[in-house]
Amino acid sequence: MRKFQPELKVYMRDVLLTTRQNLGLTQEQMSAKLYMSPRSYCDLERGVTGFSAVSLVFLLVSIPPDMAIHILQAFYDFILESERKEAG
Repeated sequence: MRKFQPELKVYMRDVLLTTRQNLGLTQEQMSAKLYMSPRSYCDLERGVTGFSAVSLVFLLVSIPPDMAIHILQAFYDFILESERKEAG
């Protein structure tokens, strides 16, 4: 599982920014939804740090269910495509 952590961090950085913008929220508002400091949230959005399991759960329950499912499925598809490319 650790081999996917760098990919997840990059993927979630992009997802987080897009999701926040789609919801029309500021970084401060989004950080409050995720029960974290604005500084910690900014680090996530910039890809400096990765999500903890708790933060990821808070994200998924604070957005519309169809958006949460899309985020999860798109990451899975991203990993499958990466593995396909590696296999040649």
